[in-house]
Amino acid sequence: MTILGSFIVGKIVLYFMFELASKGIKYFTAKPDYKKPVKDILDTLTNNKNFISDVTDMIDAKRGIDGATADKIVDLPYVQTQIIKMVDSTNGKLEQKEIEYQLRMIFLKSWSDKSITDKAVEKIKKDLK
Repeated sequence: MTILGSFIVGKIVLYFMFELASKGIKYFTAKPDYKKPVKDILDTLTNNKNFISDVTDMIDAKRGIDGATADKIVDLPYVQTQIIKMVDSTNGKLEQKEIEYQLRMIFLKSWSDKSITDKAVEKIKKDLK
């Protein structure tokens, strides 16, 4: 991928993460007591430049976020640290595997949600003008 292509994908991922934090939680399917912790993790991830950079490097511009990519995102050390912190802060009331599953599904389904990805692309187009 060219430097410009990498830059554009990086910006799309950044804007996608902002949209994801606000709208992606609609794909949440677990027990209600997981919703706020998962949203808090997404908010934390959105504000981490290293996370955005790592995700940008993982995403194939043509495939986007597929199941394998979603798994790799959830397995990132920073993501795992946030999950473990959340589980520890609840004294084990939340299960790590359930949080991982929810994050995976939110990344996967949100990427295929045209309202979220189209909004990110529109923001990029405005930035490039």
